[in-house]
Amino acid sequence: MRFKLFSIFMLVSCLFAMEVRVSAQNISSEDAKRLQLFLKRTLGARVPADAKIEVKGYEKSSIQGFKKGTFAVQSSKGSGDVPFLVSNDGRYLIFGEPIETQKFQDAGVAGMKKGTIPLGRQSVSILMTKDGKYIILGELIDSKVNPLDETMKKISLNDVPIKGDKSAKVTVVEYSDFQCPFCKRATDMLPGILDQYKNKVKLVFKQLPLPNHPWANDAAIASECAFDQGNDAFWKFHDLLFQKQKDITVEKSKEQFKTFAKDVGLNTAKFDTCVNSPETATTVQNQIKEAQSLGISSTPTFVVNGMLVPGANPDGLKAAIDASLSGNI
Repeated sequence: MRFKLFSIFMLVSCLFAMEVRVSAQNISSEDAKRLQLFLKRTLGARVPADAKIEVKGYEKSSIQGFKKGTFAVQSSKGSGDVPFLVSNDGRYLIFGEPIETQKFQDAGVAGMKKGTIPLGRQSVSILMTKDGKYIILGELIDSKVNPLDETMKKISLNDVPIKGDKSAKVTVVEYSDFQCPFCKRATDMLPGILDQYKNKVKLVFKQLPLPNHPWANDAAIASECAFDQGNDAFWKFHDLLFQKQKDITVEKSKEQFKTFAKDVGLNTAKFDTCVNSPETATTVQNQIKEAQSLGISSTPTFVVNGMLVPGANPDGLKAAIDASLSGNI
C-alpha cells in the first residue's frame, strides 16, 4: 500500500540534497549547511538523489529563545514545506511550528476547546481543556449518530464514474491512483467481486493521486476528461491506463494520455481543452480534499456504505459488503 500524504518525517528525509539554497536573510549559508549535515548524518539512508532544499523565513519566533524557519523541499518523489524551530544558539532543532491555542474554538461541551495541528499535508484534530492543562489527540464524536452515515455524508456521489446498478443497496467508493501498483491489483480483482454481487453493489471511482507518484495527478486529470465524454468512456480510459501502467513515463506521459484518448475513441480536441482547464484540476483537488476529510491517506482505499477498507483486500471488501447487505450494522 502506497501512502498518499507525506508525514513530516518523510519530508524531512527529503532534505539532504547536495544543493542548499538560502533565501532567508537571518541565517548564514554556513548555518544552513551545518543543519543539513547534521540531518544527513542522522537520516542519510533515506535521501532521494535529486532532492533540493531551500531555507526560508528564518526569523524570531513566538517561542522565547527560538527562531523559526521553513525547509522548502523539492524532488521527483514530491515536494512540500517543513516548518522548524531552532534555539538561538543553534543547538536544538524542533520540526514543527507553534500552535496558537488562542485560535481554538469552543468544542460544544463543557471544559473543552477544539483545534487542528498540521501534520505533513494533513490537519489533525486535537482537543484541549479550557485551562490549557491537557491536550487530547482526536475529535469529539457523537455516539448517538450512525458513524457510517456520517462518513457517507462527506462523500459526493454527484457526477462521478459509476459501474453497476445505480439503485444497488451497497455503494463501494474507491479512492485510487493510476500510478499505484496496488491500485492495479485492485482493478484486477474488482470485476469478480462485482459479478459475484451483481445488482447488489455499485462501484464509484474517486481520484487520489499520491504526491510521490510524478505522473499520477496528470493521469487523474486526463481520466476526468475522459469522464467528461461519458461514463463508458471513463471506464475504457481507466482500464487502458492501468493496462499500460508500466509503460507510462514521466517524460512522455501527457503524450501517452493523448494517444490513449484516441485509442478509446474520445474527441481528442475536446479532450485537450479539458486537460488544460483549471476547472478539471480543481475537480481532482476537491476529491483529494474529500479523501483527506475521511482520514484516507493511502491507495487503494474503499468505502463500503461508510466502512473503510484499505488496500487491495478482496476478503476485507467482501466482508464489508456482506455486513452492509445483512442489515445488522
